[in-house]
Amino acid sequence: MRATTLPMLIAALLFQAPSAQAISIMQIQGTGHASALVGQTVTGVQGVVTAVSGNGFWLQDLTGDGDDRTSDAIFVYRGSRTRPAVGDRVTVSGRIDEFRPGCNNCLPDNSAYNNLSITQINSAFGSGSWSKLGTAALPAPVVIGSGGRLPPAVISYDFGGSVESPGYAFNPAAHALDFYESLEGMRVTVANPVVVGPTNAYKEIALLPDLGAGHGLATARGGVVLTPGGFNGGRVILDDALIGAAAMPLANVGDRLGQATGVLDYSFGNFKLLVTQSPTLTGMGLTRPAAAPARPGQLSIVSYNVENLAGNGPQSKFDGLAVQIVHHLRAPDIVALQEIQDNNGTVNDGTVAADQTFGRLIAAIAAAGGPSYQYVSIDPVGNADGGAPGANIRVGYLYDPARVSFIEAVRVDPTDPAWTASRKPLAATFAFDGEEVVIINNHLKSKVGDQPLFGRFQAPALHTEAQRNEQASVLAAFVEALRTGNPDVRVVLLGDLNDFQFSNPLGILTAAGLHNLTDTLPEGERYTYVYDGNSQALDHILVSLNLRDAAEYQILHLNSEFAVGDPLRLSDHDPLLLRLNLSPIPEPGTWMLLLAGLGLVGTAALRRR
Repeated sequence: MRATTLPMLIAALLFQAPSAQAISIMQIQGTGHASALVGQTVTGVQGVVTAVSGNGFWLQDLTGDGDDRTSDAIFVYRGSRTRPAVGDRVTVSGRIDEFRPGCNNCLPDNSAYNNLSITQINSAFGSGSWSKLGTAALPAPVVIGSGGRLPPAVISYDFGGSVESPGYAFNPAAHALDFYESLEGMRVTVANPVVVGPTNAYKEIALLPDLGAGHGLATARGGVVLTPGGFNGGRVILDDALIGAAAMPLANVGDRLGQATGVLDYSFGNFKLLVTQSPTLTGMGLTRPAAAPARPGQLSIVSYNVENLAGNGPQSKFDGLAVQIVHHLRAPDIVALQEIQDNNGTVNDGTVAADQTFGRLIAAIAAAGGPSYQYVSIDPVGNADGGAPGANIRVGYLYDPARVSFIEAVRVDPTDPAWTASRKPLAATFAFDGEEVVIINNHLKSKVGDQPLFGRFQAPALHTEAQRNEQASVLAAFVEALRTGNPDVRVVLLGDLNDFQFSNPLGILTAAGLHNLTDTLPEGERYTYVYDGNSQALDHILVSLNLRDAAEYQILHLNSEFAVGDPLRLSDHDPLLLRLNLSPIPEPGTWMLLLAGLGLVGTAALRRR
């Protein structure tokens, strides 16, 4: 070869496209949230097919590399091309991609933008292919829990950006986000699983291994409570994608599941275990509690998010809510409701009135043996308060006119920008035994829009908190104005506040001289809602300090822990019950002392005469 051609040959070699190369699954996955080989074409990737979906299959190395930081499996995308069968031992070629579920070059305002990516071999274009080499037994699943690998409680650390960035310190032993990434695509089974999130509308079930031992603050009913430092990184979410919705059981919190085995995937901000066989269910008999009867002289108030109750909704929901209100909540004097929709629900035809919605609920309560309630509500401006378009959700009250008197109701500063596209609070004054109480019913800005706990940005940004902070400040100013007008005013602020008792918005309210009754409960009872396996308090009742010692408070877990599909689950929220002793009746011993005191006063008066 002539010397003059050598530089040209070197240049051609440097600038040609990357050549295909034989490589292992573990080398592709690497030790991080994104493969270092993205964009490269690989060939000769071998393994056994462990599961097959409608557009590809999962391939797992038969032996692995013994490094817990690297996954031994990967998803092979085939699109509409042919796919092998489970148990086939194959060799694969294709391009290495990082696929972000739901985000095909999406913008940051799309929630899917926050998802982690999935490392995959794209074998659906060009010369991408697979060839069968034979068959093989499937690798034993990795056990999550005792006898296997233990997931960390901490999800991640505050990296200040995307964990897919090169500077992120990947550590599966310390962070659950990295732990589950290191199992991406692999066969996994959960040891001694307990249900901590009931079957939801998507047929997903949240589990913890080892019956929840060592995984956060346990509830008495089998769940795990979200706490300031504990967001339950160990949970595993089962998904029905490979077996179909009909094969997933209706599980309640505290139930046990067997055969929780599948391949680990990721979507909608969570790692999901796509089970490959129907899990067996052992029900633990979760029951619905009922409050004790109120004592004479107590004013009873309930706060209840009834989850999009519409005037054209099924009668079964009205009847079920009536049973809960009459028999479980003991027919409270006042029921503060959230998520009341207009008369025709999501029909977007300009209807905003909800008289039929309230009327059907009132009639159902009366038919169940309850009081003849009346209602208080102010219709919103059409499609101005958030929620489903056309539904016009709002807050409102039922009250028993035989027990309390309604005086007046006003919206709390409804033109303030804090309430943009959000429900306006309704403050109502009621009188009970001659004593007035101002109740402020709220449904604050939803948390939809916050970055997910298991997303690529750590720590997750709470985008919606700013508006709730503004709303809490408006409410605090309203309470202060009430107190200025009457220093002895009795205030109850309640509703779906869409944040935790330790959050900034709740801190603004307590700093305004309100006492959060959530904090008076045992820690294991502080929840009204279950989301992705976390029992958490989104609904609260706060009282002015002059009511703190008069308050008796409990949360009735009637809904949130039960499977979607249970006909007695009437909402995704649990109702809250407050009883106020505005005119306490003395105990028997106190009566004797009082009578004795009156006798002494009478004797002294006779002597003075």
